[in-house]
Amino acid sequence: MKESIEAMLWDFIIDNNIATEDEVRLVTDINGLNEETMTDIIYAKTGLRSYEQCKDEGYSGTDELDSYYCLDEDEEDNEEEDEDEEE
Repeated sequence: MKESIEAMLWDFIIDNNIATEDEVRLVTDINGLNEETMTDIIYAKTGLRSYEQCKDEGYSGTDELDSYYCLDEDEEDNEEEDEDEEE
């Protein structure tokens, strides 16, 4: 079974020490467990507005989140550009 975006963001927030499990639980109990709430937590704690900005700032992500936010396509495009430059 595929993990939900909310669950993946929850793990991302905890694994990167953006917020504690208790903080995430409190906010989601109040605002609901959804993608917007999770990105609000990221913004409130880091000032960054998206998963992509977090990755750019050095936070460690996952292949699943990269795929969800289409960040893996950017890497493939960069690899193709590098290959073109080598030729």
